[in-house]
Amino acid sequence: MALMASGTLLAGCSGAGASAHEPPEQASPRVVSPSPPAPTGACLLLDFPGIEQRLHVRLAVAGAANHEKTSTCVARPTEAALPELSVSVTPSKADVAVFKDKMLPAGAKAVTALGKVAYSQLKPAATGRGPYVEIGWLAGNARLLVLKVTLPEGGDAAALLPDVVELAKDIDRAGI
Repeated sequence: MALMASGTLLAGCSGAGASAHEPPEQASPRVVSPSPPAPTGACLLLDFPGIEQRLHVRLAVAGAANHEKTSTCVARPTEAALPELSVSVTPSKADVAVFKDKMLPAGAKAVTALGKVAYSQLKPAATGRGPYVEIGWLAGNARLLVLKVTLPEGGDAAALLPDVVELAKDIDRAGI
């Protein structure tokens, strides 16, 4: 949203060559665009043009938070609540064995070529939202990441899964 700023010289101000019969000079309007807030935390990992290319939806940061050692970023379209993308990043000392033993959700499927070890899962629709895709992985730089894309009601999470996996790989490369 562009803001318009303009100013006028006050009548009666003295100036070289000004007369009481001349209209006051007006400064040219200038467009002032507010700067978006600088990305922080997990939002630094998100490439919004890349997300748009992969998921075919334009998203913007809806919120970012840090809690203890976990950083989270949530992105949504500006005109709707869904789809929603969230990514959480937590430093970890876990290794592949611990990740497989303690962090894999029930029913998760292995994802290859992502971090040291990764999973994907599809979750069904629930009241007020469609299904979602979740990708979790242990990155090579000692971090746990979870990427989740929640669709509007009627969305097809299974069809979106390959694109979300590729987006997770993009995020993983950005974090190295």
